[in-house]
Amino acid sequence: MKVVVLGGGIAGVFTAYFLRERGFDVVGVGGELTYPLTSLVLTTSMPHVEDVELARESLEIYRRFTHLREVTSVDILPRWVDLSPLSRVPHDVVDRVEGLRLDPDEIAVITTDYLVPVRRVVRTLRKMLGFSEDYGLLKVEGGRAYVVANGRKIEGDVVILAAGYRNSLIARDAGLEVPLAPYECYAVLSLVSWRARRYSIGDYVLGWYGRPAAPPFYIAGDGCGRYGEGPPPNYADRMRNLMSKRLGVAVPLYVKTGYCEVGPHGGPLYGKYPGLENLYVIGGFNGYGSMVGPALARRLADLVAGGGADDVFRLEKMPLQRRFNPCEVAERHDWGGVLLRNS
Repeated sequence: MKVVVLGGGIAGVFTAYFLRERGFDVVGVGGELTYPLTSLVLTTSMPHVEDVELARESLEIYRRFTHLREVTSVDILPRWVDLSPLSRVPHDVVDRVEGLRLDPDEIAVITTDYLVPVRRVVRTLRKMLGFSEDYGLLKVEGGRAYVVANGRKIEGDVVILAAGYRNSLIARDAGLEVPLAPYECYAVLSLVSWRARRYSIGDYVLGWYGRPAAPPFYIAGDGCGRYGEGPPPNYADRMRNLMSKRLGVAVPLYVKTGYCEVGPHGGPLYGKYPGLENLYVIGGFNGYGSMVGPALARRLADLVAGGGADDVFRLEKMPLQRRFNPCEVAERHDWGGVLLRNS
């Protein structure tokens, strides 16, 4: 059976990898590789058990391909937060963290995060699986989907749309609707103290996150913007103020715009597209593809192969026509969504 995968990021290459393992003939249309040179973070500190399990599974998948660097994770939360989803994750709850400032009504949850060289892993899989660097279009004819890339029509028994933040744009061009929306995400490359560079920080009280980059740099960000707008005015100053409240001195150097995608439930989705014989979709990782992408790709491969789980991430459970503002959706994968829903 032939499968055409449109999209060469984490979701696309891992879906192709697991389908190839199951004996499928896979053709990948990947486009340009756009992941940053710096490693991305994988955390198991998340407020939903399903996401924790996906992250733990993804961690084991990555270990097939690369060495992962461990880093201390610090999630800053109000004391009232229910931490029961972490029952299977080794963690400590503390009142003080060296190099960070916490208020008396706050706690820090200490776990282990992992820095994943995603660009290297994805590049390795694209080469292994023979992904092209062509950009593809999705087309629908006679109730079946196919891909056009570099002027060539590519048909398959199965077509998988796995194009990251471009999923909804590609689908719309083909006359389809998917319950996904793209948005801009921003980050600042900064200089901070050597103590702070030891930590992967999720500050869910002040509303920002930070990750160590190559010494002496640190990467921090805080949210969402409308697709195509660019970072808000004085974004670097805003991030400096947020970081300084926890870390002391922080010196922003460079603002970077990235592109993300989310579903209406604040997390990823995958499944068979209703009404078409051969189209499947995976996306909506909300910037967390490095954490749960490989495991969700394996579930999609299971579904294509005739199995699959009936879980909360299935596309078939969501209305296709739903339009929404991605910047008003509570993120499923981090504790900020929990605080928002309970505030």
